[in-house]
This record gives sequence, structure tokens and C-alpha cells, in this order.
Amino acid sequence: MTKEIVICHDIVALEAALKKGVVHMVYLKKNGAMRDAHGTRATALIPEGYRAQGRRKPSPLTLAYWDTDRGGWRSLLRNRLMGFIESPL
Repeated sequence: MTKEIVICHDIVALEAALKKGVVHMVYLKKNGAMRDAHGTRATALIPEGYRAQGRRKPSPLTLAYWDTDRGGWRSLLRNRLMGFIESPL
């Protein structure tokens, strides 16, 4: 069974997808460079010592995610999202 690849530019849909699993996303960094990243916000996929504690109020301008390739927290400017694809489970 093959899955259809759908590229989405909706930041709300990205937030929901990040909570479910790993997402392949592309966005523009502050310096104008394009960033190709794989990330998640699914607690089970983040190492225990690095899970979010909920101590900070989320910024309305940025979206934080766990970078599964680099093993650290990163953030993107919400208005710089170019697209994302949910990884098949």
C-alpha cells in the first residue's frame, strides 16, 4: 500500500502532526537560508531528560520542536513555514 505525499503549509496542521510523530518540514531561517528538518513534539519520541516541562509560555511567533536528526530543541518562525509532510507510521 502506497501513501500519497501531500505538502501542507498550514501551521496549525503542522502543530497537530508534530504531536503525533515525526514530520519532515521545510522553512526559511531568519538569515534567509532554507532549512530541511525532521522533528517531533511527541513525548514518547523525545529522550526523557529533554522532554518539555511546560515552564515557559509559548511564543505566538515561533514553534518549538525536537530535531530528531540533530538531537536538540529547535524553533521556527511560524510565518516562514514552506511546507511539511507527515512521516508514514
